[in-house]
Order: sequence, then structure tokens, then C-alpha cells
Amino acid sequence: MVSASLRADRPGLRRLGSLGAGGRGVLVLGLIADGIGSYIYLSASGRALGPDQFAVVSVLWAVMFLIGNGLFIPVDQELARAIAAGVGSGAALRRIAAVAAAAVGVVGVIILAGSGWIGSSLFRNRAAFAVVLLVGVAGLALMFAVRGVLAGTGDYRSYGVLFIADAIAKAVPVLMLAAAGVDDPLPYAWVMALSGWVGCAVALVAARPLAVRAGGDPPDWRPLLTSLGFLLLTSLTSLTLMNLSTIAVEVLSGPAEEAAAGVFLSALVIARIPLFLFQAVQAVVLPRLSARAAEGDAVGFTRDVRVLGLVIAGATAVAVAGSIVAGSLVVRVLFGDEFDRIDGWDMGMLTLASMLMTATLTFNQAQIALRRQHQSWWPWAAGLVVFVVALANAGAELLPRVEGAMVASAAATLLVVAWLLRREIGDLRRQPTGAWSGAGEQ
Repeated sequence: MVSASLRADRPGLRRLGSLGAGGRGVLVLGLIADGIGSYIYLSASGRALGPDQFAVVSVLWAVMFLIGNGLFIPVDQELARAIAAGVGSGAALRRIAAVAAAAVGVVGVIILAGSGWIGSSLFRNRAAFAVVLLVGVAGLALMFAVRGVLAGTGDYRSYGVLFIADAIAKAVPVLMLAAAGVDDPLPYAWVMALSGWVGCAVALVAARPLAVRAGGDPPDWRPLLTSLGFLLLTSLTSLTLMNLSTIAVEVLSGPAEEAAAGVFLSALVIARIPLFLFQAVQAVVLPRLSARAAEGDAVGFTRDVRVLGLVIAGATAVAVAGSIVAGSLVVRVLFGDEFDRIDGWDMGMLTLASMLMTATLTFNQAQIALRRQHQSWWPWAAGLVVFVVALANAGAELLPRVEGAMVASAAATLLVVAWLLRREIGDLRRQPTGAWSGAGEQ
């Protein structure tokens, strides 16, 4: 249900703040619950299945989020930006949702047509995992559409409720499976695929009526599809880089390293706690920066970006130090002694790579707010090139080789996005106040 209660004028920073202030605590709580739920899911399934069978679940996790996030994060971002910047909200929602539905249809045809190859190549001859993959990807499409609307309207309370419901839907069933002694990875995979659907259903009930302005002029198809296309390219390149390491370990591991992917993922999910928290950054920062850019507030925009940079730098130092000291212990506690193949140096390298990628993702939001979607994928493309080159160091052992490639590629992405953003903020400063139009977006 769509409410016409929002004013037709452009949402400013003050109104965005008032909409979100009451719900940000629930959002933080939701993110904490989401992290806990994910770790319960991975820990319980890892212990119940063991490293060898857990590797199948870890590959599904990587592929599902690579495809789902890669295709549908642009839906989240474009909806949040358009609604926060005052574009015709109801009409924009309908058109962007139509694009997302078409994308789900195309992906569904591809997955079902290639289910035999997918099952044999990725899931050890389990074709049923292709169906699980399709259901999970469709759930992610719905989740990102709902998240975009909630972020754009500042409904952080319902945004947090989505995360809480998704966490419960992941954690409770997998604990029941593990307690029952289920050692087949397929039921654990279904839990992963269905949790997003549960989260969306609960969030939509909590958000009724949706605070989206009814009507409005629909965005022209050409600029909308161009913007979504560049955001899609950014998502695919970024998520390929973020998930390529797990897939590389599975593909490159020899007969004596069959459990390596499961062990590697167990360490990686600990190191990527900052990426869970990034979801809150995107929910709050993108609408805020989009509103500042729409108003031509170069001073406020620059100040927000600098504060973000300082916060991330401090968090990086703390996170890396903590991972070196206690990361391997956390892996053993959560996943069991069978996963005791990761030391403090490994955890420090994985955490550093994750923090550098978190910084790049955050600065990507600033680029999108400035309507420079056509440049937001460049850093990730540079990172992919660096990852492939670094991975070619065949003389090193498998895990250190992959870790080194991750850090080198993450550093390259951050350097490129920092250079681009500095130029783009300069363009904003040269515009008269209130005159910013994102010239050059297309």
C-alpha cells in the first residue's frame, strides 16, 4: 500500500533526518541480529556437515550472493537515490521493479537451462542446488527492492525489522537441523535461500503503509536503464572481486585440499564483519549524500565524506589488530577444531582486504550520490586485474597466495576510487549552490 502523505517537494536533509532518527536504533539492532544469525547459520552448518560437505554450502553462499547482489544492489541504490532526491517516487518504483522482475526471469531461464552443468561444476553433481540457487536469487531481488524503498523514505525501523526476521529465519531452522543430526547439505542450502523471503514479508507488514509518494512523472526509460546498467556493472565487478577468492580456492585446490574452500569461508566470514555493517552505511549514507548533492551542498558533502574516511581508517586499524590477536581463536570456537587451519596472519590479511573493500564501497555511494554511476565500476575493474595478476604467483601455497591477491586488489580499488571521488567533488564545488545536475552522468 502506497501513501500519498509525503509532500511532493524534494526531501531535504532535515526531513530525511527526522524520518530516520526514530528507527536508526532498530536498524543497528537489525544489523547486529543479521550478523549473529549469519554466524549461527555458518557455524551450525559447518559443525554439522564438516569441512568437506560444508564446502558445497560455502560455494552456494558465494555464487548466490554474487549473482543476487550483483544484479539487484543497483535496484536498491537507484530506488534509494531517486526517492531521497525527490524523483517521482511511485512511478520510479514501478519502473525499477519491472526491470528487476525482467532480470529475475532471465536469470531463471539461464539457471534452469544450465542446471546440469551448474550441478556438476559447482555442486558436486547435485542438480537440485540449481533450483535452490534460483529461489535464493529471486529472494535477494525482492529484498533489495524493499531495502531501496525503506532507505529512500528513511524508514530505518522497518529496515531493521527486515534484518531481524531474516536472521531468525536463518538461525533457528539450521540449529534444528544440526540438533537432529542432519548431515545432507541440501536442507541447509534451502534455509539460506528462503530466509530473505521471510525477512521481506515481515518488513512489508511492519512498513504498511509505505511512505512513498503516489504518482509523479515516471523517469525516462533511457536514463533509467543507463543508470541501472552502470550500477549493474559496478555491482558485478565489485561482487566478483569480493567472492572470487572463495571460488578460486575451490577451483585451485588439489586432492589434498578438498576442504580448503570450507575452511577458507569460515575465516572469511569472520573477517568480513565490517561488510555486514556496511549495509547500515549504505542505508543511511546514500540518501543523505544524494540529498546534499541535489541541493548543491558541496561543503556538507565534502565534510561527510571526510568523516567517513576517518571513521573507516580508525576501524581498519582496530579490526586488523583484533583479527591478528583473536581471529583464529574465534574461528575455532564458532566452527570447531576441524577448521583450525587459519592463523593470526591469515586473519589479519583477510580483515585488511575486507576493510579496504568496505572503504571503496562507501566511497562508491558518494559517486552514486553525485550521479557518476558511469565511473563507479572503474575501481573494481582495476582490482580484478590486480587480483588475477597476483594470483598467478604459482610458487606460493594456496591460501597465502589468495590472501595476497585479495589485499593487493583491494588496495588498488581504494586508490582508484579515491582519485575519482576527488575529481568528482571538485566538479560539485564549481557548481552554483542548488544547481547540481550530475552533468556527465551518462
